[in-house]
Amino acid sequence: MASPAHRPTDYIPNRALSAFDQVLQHTLKAWKVPSVEYAEYDQYQMETRAGNRLRASRGKGVRSVLHSAFTTALAHYCREHDRPHPGLVVLDSPVVTYRGPHSDPQGDAPGDDVPMTSTVVDHLHRNMLTFPGQVIIFENSDPPHDVIAHARTHRFALQEGDRAGFFPSRRERRSGP
Repeated sequence: MASPAHRPTDYIPNRALSAFDQVLQHTLKAWKVPSVEYAEYDQYQMETRAGNRLRASRGKGVRSVLHSAFTTALAHYCREHDRPHPGLVVLDSPVVTYRGPHSDPQGDAPGDDVPMTSTVVDHLHRNMLTFPGQVIIFENSDPPHDVIAHARTHRFALQEGDRAGFFPSRRERRSGP
């Protein structure tokens, strides 16, 4: 990606960017994302930069975590600075492909991530319990047991009697209350 040669006419003021960057950094620290000494939104690249690397240069698991952190941080920033926000955050599979750092130098190549439970996964879920609005997380694995005890969770499955998806099927709607 090439950077624009000049500042766009509708740029984000540095003071607002700096304040957002602090919220983003706080979010990543709360989730205990490793190797992210500094995080920022680069308005010229229109991309999150964490640990001196653009999000796009990361493996798919880290990209997903950084995207979720950006979405969550933006909601927090808007609420803290009286900016419009619906108060709803929807995250689709934020950690299903995330795995912790490893010693393989080729291991962070795109497409090389595999599902793995980690400290980041647990802390992301726990942190979302404190979100001041509503959070919907679609994930292929269960959150930690201490989160399940404090959150409303729905398991989707194809077994008879289970809920098949987020929106009820026609058959479920007809037989429901």
